Amino acid sequence: MRGVAAVVALALAVIACARSETKSKPLSEPGEKVYKLRGKIVGRSSADNTLRVDHEAVSGYMEAMTMDYSVRGAAVPQLPPVGSRVEANLHVTDNGYWLTDVKAAP
Repeated sequence: MRGVAAVVALALAVIACARSETKSKPLSEPGEKVYKLRGKIVGRSSADNTLRVDHEAVSGYMEAMTMDYSVRGAAVPQLPPVGSRVEANLHVTDNGYWLTDVKAAP
């Protein structure tokens, strides 16, 4: 009987962890800094919901470079296609960075 209870408890823990991983992350987090990012989409991963962006220098934060960015608040397949120039908000905390409001640049 204890073995069955242990298996059920383990199964519930696994389900709870899986659900927490699939929850979407908040668009903003306490203590973040937000910068404007402008660049060109050069790759994407629907599985990770990330974009690879060859971007201009981010004033006050980093030089121009190509990086992978997680996207929050949108599914990567619905964003502009590879090769498109885009603008986005770059959110930065001590624990990570991500993009929101990705849209085609005028």
